[in-house]
Amino acid sequence: MCFVVLFISILSFAFTSQNLSNNESKYILKQIKKEISSVFLLDMFEIEKKSIEIPSSLFFRESTFYKIVSSNKNIGYAIVAKAPSKTDIFDYLILTDEDFQIKKARILIYREDYGGEIASKRWLSQFIKHSKDESYVYGDNISVISGATISVHSLTSSINYLFDFLRNIKSKEKI
Repeated sequence: MCFVVLFISILSFAFTSQNLSNNESKYILKQIKKEISSVFLLDMFEIEKKSIEIPSSLFFRESTFYKIVSSNKNIGYAIVAKAPSKTDIFDYLILTDEDFQIKKARILIYREDYGGEIASKRWLSQFIKHSKDESYVYGDNISVISGATISVHSLTSSINYLFDFLRNIKSKEKI
């Protein structure tokens, strides 16, 4: 039970942003915990916030990076990031193993009236099927969604940018 308290206290500090309402922050915390438990089949785990600053880009906004640890062993990473949609931003979660192979992609909060299909589990599963070094190409190995063109392009570009950055710092052994 102490991991839950540690987990909640660390994540509540990380997601107290002026961009998130209190209800959104609580929702994100709940979803991260749920996804880590189900993807990695863990009852007991800890989250260690890593101080990795990933610069913003056109399609990648702020992010929070966590190392997932169970029984003193690195299990993987959780990255929560923001990407722009047509008129707003959306929050997404990426869970990876210790080698940055994507295990789960999930849209946490989508704030647009149109294009919500981007949150479909089936559509998001496209990000799991590829090798960790392969780039995602909108319209090629990532399907387009009518009515969500901007969001699909934004998420695809955001994930490519994120993993290019992570591969670069991992090669320099900074993770």
